[in-house]
Amino acid sequence: MDLTYISEGNNKTSCYSFDLPAAVTCPGATTTCLSKCYALKLSRAYPAVGRKYARNLEFSDSMEFARYMIRNIPRNCEFRIHVSGDFYSKAYITKWRVIAEMRPDVKFYAYTRSWRNEELWFFIYRLSTLSNVTINLSCDKDTGVPTASYADNFRWCYLTDNDSAPDWLRVDDIVFRTNHSARIGHHQWKRNKAIKNGQDPDIVAPLIHRLGGAIVCVMERGKDLPAHVTCSTCRLCIKKPEVKACS
Repeated sequence: MDLTYISEGNNKTSCYSFDLPAAVTCPGATTTCLSKCYALKLSRAYPAVGRKYARNLEFSDSMEFARYMIRNIPRNCEFRIHVSGDFYSKAYITKWRVIAEMRPDVKFYAYTRSWRNEELWFFIYRLSTLSNVTINLSCDKDTGVPTASYADNFRWCYLTDNDSAPDWLRVDDIVFRTNHSARIGHHQWKRNKAIKNGQDPDIVAPLIHRLGGAIVCVMERGKDLPAHVTCSTCRLCIKKPEVKACS
């Protein structure tokens, strides 16, 4: 197994991934997502990561890309298409359909704002029809409600930086917080400090399960988690959605 172009999961995800440079491969990017993009910050902080993403982009345009991924994606795993980057061309998306068709043992999932490009969306939608592929539509205050064809059949993943979310989110949609503390202990410290200072801890460091009717990412609720929770064990984003309108 060759992992030259494949990234191994960390303690949060435990999923393998293939990654590209952020922003330049994100045709659906918004001001909000670019201002909060952790992948851009990671690439700038760690030049080696940025160089790997650049090599991956060049490789993704080659004839060898699909064959390499089919041969080297680990068996029976969850695989995230893009921790960094997005679906940037019709030819590239078509390659992922070939890969997913040839690797039915793998559960692929992705988040994308490329639904905002009508031509790309046709190919992304075709990719999503495979039983082992889950596509989540990324959105924020700049995109508004996802308007792509058949968008209602997909899970919407909303990015917030102020713990507010619109009421058009549905009960199987997910909110990602950019203002949370990733370290549970630090989050609890902030709550204790707020109480000591006479502040409301639910304002300073809120414990949030739902926003706008949608569930908050388990990793970003600001409370103690069950042991060994990862994206791979949570599976909220990996499984096919069962979206319902908010009552």
